[in-house]
Amino acid sequence: MKKQGISLALSLLATGVMAQQGPIQFTAKSIVALSDADMAASAMVDGNLLKDKFTKDALTTIGFPLDRSGSNINTSVISNSMALFDKVLAVSNNGRLAFVVEGRGQTGDSLTSLKGGLSGLPASTKMFTVDLSAGKPALKYGFAVGQNPTAVTINPTGNALIVASADPGKELRIVEVDGTGKPTRILTAASPVPNAVITDLAWHPGGQFVAYTIAGSQEVGLMKYALDATKKPNLVPHGKTIKVGAMPGTGKFNADGSVFVLVDAKKAANASGTGAGEVFAVQFSTDDTPGEHKILSQAATGEGPESVAISPDGSVVVVVNAGQSYQPFGNAAVAKSSLTVYALGKDGKLTQSADYPFEGIAPQSVDFDRSGDAIAVAVPEYLDYGMRNGGIEFWKVTKGDKPTLTKQAGRISLTRGCHAIKVIP
Repeated sequence: MKKQGISLALSLLATGVMAQQGPIQFTAKSIVALSDADMAASAMVDGNLLKDKFTKDALTTIGFPLDRSGSNINTSVISNSMALFDKVLAVSNNGRLAFVVEGRGQTGDSLTSLKGGLSGLPASTKMFTVDLSAGKPALKYGFAVGQNPTAVTINPTGNALIVASADPGKELRIVEVDGTGKPTRILTAASPVPNAVITDLAWHPGGQFVAYTIAGSQEVGLMKYALDATKKPNLVPHGKTIKVGAMPGTGKFNADGSVFVLVDAKKAANASGTGAGEVFAVQFSTDDTPGEHKILSQAATGEGPESVAISPDGSVVVVVNAGQSYQPFGNAAVAKSSLTVYALGKDGKLTQSADYPFEGIAPQSVDFDRSGDAIAVAVPEYLDYGMRNGGIEFWKVTKGDKPTLTKQAGRISLTRGCHAIKVIP
């Protein structure tokens, strides 16, 4: 009997039926990941890019269940930048198209260091459509969306994008696309706060509203997206902005759009660190006649919070913190990052449960799987010499009044600079 069981197991392995069993348990169709290969995270402090001319920026797709041969991991060269928040990547709900904001241009092989910090990176006006439908990602279209674009978000139906940039008086682009991701119309709109650069965007799951963040003036607000009588789209401010934190960053809605959760890093990464940050839960008024937007709760995070994820059922929030892991090698704080987990009540109350340190440099993105029982975290780099790869790491999530995380044993090795991920459930 034992022999028959072993034979059956070997047979199933040979046919791939048991291929999903392994150190990584994650329920999803795929993950889309961006890697910025031409800038080390420590360049934010000392300006040294530490790149090589053989490693290029990339977009990678990882199919599930995982196959140890790597045959379900496919990569294409797509220019992108980790100098921004994780909203440089948007993926259609059907998982067939990705839209990538370049953010900053590629650095030439002769450029080895930045003068004046990240402002020394080449300017860009571009974003790209990438076709994911055929397995290997394929660059389809490139088009201009304003000077130094900062963020992109896609509507639930996948036929419209909003892109933020630094163009005075034209800070927003409304981009309509067809089923192939080709732009069919691009319209400009001014920032709801005059001459203010929008640093983060998030489309409300209902499709009618778009949340925006302005880090420079510590504001968050809401815009209404609508079509006029000629079916021309427009964006109209909906209610007054509210002040949130000291340097609000990226944010996400829960599944029904009743709560918007965003992180506040307090100040930019620097040689002396940033100190502890915060996470906020905000309720936007979506009534026809908007009432006041309000902060429902706030809680402490680790140092340098970069991104936030909300479980599909809305009960758990995870924040990924960079700490001072971006410091140049030799600093005692290098590679010390963390995850902070919270319970999120139906009333929007955030209750901190625990903090989980881990080894990894400047993580900037986190996302839940379809079940809500696991998370994936993008890590640009490790405390490695020689082949300085990035990767995606995984944690099991146990829900409850005090949710917990358990690190999974395996990780996916990717091109260095892995800084933005999207899970295709």
